[in-house]
This record gives sequence, C-alpha cells and structure tokens, in this order.
Amino acid sequence: MSQYLQFTRSAFYALIAALPLLVAYELLLIAGGSPHGGQVRNAGDVWLRMLLASLDVRPSQATLVMILVLVLALPLVKRRAITVKGAYLGLMLLEALGYSLALGLTINVILEFIFSAIPSSMLGRLVLTAAAPMEQGTIQGLALSLGAGLFEEFIFRVVLLGALLFTTRFFLPSHLAALVSIVLASLLFSAAHYIGPLGDPYFFASFMFRFIAGLLFSALYYARGFAITAYSHAFYDIRVILF
Repeated sequence: MSQYLQFTRSAFYALIAALPLLVAYELLLIAGGSPHGGQVRNAGDVWLRMLLASLDVRPSQATLVMILVLVLALPLVKRRAITVKGAYLGLMLLEALGYSLALGLTINVILEFIFSAIPSSMLGRLVLTAAAPMEQGTIQGLALSLGAGLFEEFIFRVVLLGALLFTTRFFLPSHLAALVSIVLASLLFSAAHYIGPLGDPYFFASFMFRFIAGLLFSALYYARGFAITAYSHAFYDIRVILF
C-alpha cells in the first residue's frame, strides 16, 4: 500500500494520468461539436492556448504540442524505482471515484453549517439572481468535465497554488503561508467560473460551493497528488452532468 501511495502521488503518474484525459477531452469535443465545427472549450484550456499562441504555436497545433510536451516530460520525471503498474492505474480510478462521491456530500454539509449561521435577511441580500446557465449537450458536457479535471487542477493547484506557496513562504511562517495560499487559490478558482462571456451567472451559494470545493481539492492535491485530484474533479463533474 505504501508503494501505491508513493507511486500514484508522483509526477510520473501525474503525466501518465493527464494523457488519456487530454486525448478523451479532445475526442469528445470533436464528437460534440456543432455542424459548423464550433467548440466550447474549458477556460483553462483557452488560457493555455493563448499562452501557446504567444509562442507562435498555431491553434491547429496546440493539442499536438500539449501531448508532445507530456510525452517528452515523462522520462524527465521518471525515477528508477517508479514503474507503471496496471493494477495501480485501476485503483487510482476507483480511489478518485470514491473521492468524487464524497465531495458533494461534504461540501453540502459544510454549506448547511455556514448558511445556518447567516440570518435569512442577510443571506437574501448576498444571493444575486441571474439568468440560467447556458445549456450544453451531454457529449460536450462530458468533454468539459474532463477538461475541468485536467486544466483547472493544473492551473489552480499545480501552477497557481505552487506559485503562491513559493512566494508567501518568503514573508510568512510555513503553516500560515500554506493557509493563505490555499485560501487565495480557492477564491480565485471559484471566481474564475464567473469570468468572461461564457461564465456562469453569479450566485453567492454557488460561489461558496466552488470556494469550498477549491479548499477540498487543494487538500486532496497535497495528500494524493495531481492525478487523483484531476480524476476526482472530472468524475464529480461527470456525475453532475449525468445525474
């Protein structure tokens, strides 16, 4: 069991797990696209493509470049003791599925506790009404679920949270730096869902839901690494789409 926990938390297994997520995401986008070829992509994917475009990578080449980067990075993060085990990959999926099922229940319990402490008159002022979110097909929804697990966890947990931790440790004690970084990254994770023309309409309850989800995903990321966190996020979003 200790070897399983060590292997599946490694950067090597993170890259292995990211590859099928990226390929499945792109295939589902193609399958669920409009007759005119239009695609609604995950916001994190769009941000990465904008970065690649600034490096003169054409939009038609972006996916291939991402896959190539993942493949080329595999030997760079490979450690001699770490090997690919099919049984471990299967256990990772089951573990992530379990976390995804527990996630919604845990967040709802926390939200009920928070909202029970807020007077109803104040809560009414905090909730902003807006139009319903844009509808999407099931295939497109599945694609965006996989994209959320892959791109959002990479941007908000690996990149943003890592950068915040690196910065705050210069002027804060380590435990306080971790707390501040996790809270800031979770706030930005929640706020990002309401930005742009395709952003969701703002509701205080949904903002708090995503903020708490960000906190839990951050805790899971530090405990179990990127691979488990990315698949847990994807599985949770898929469950919302299908059920």
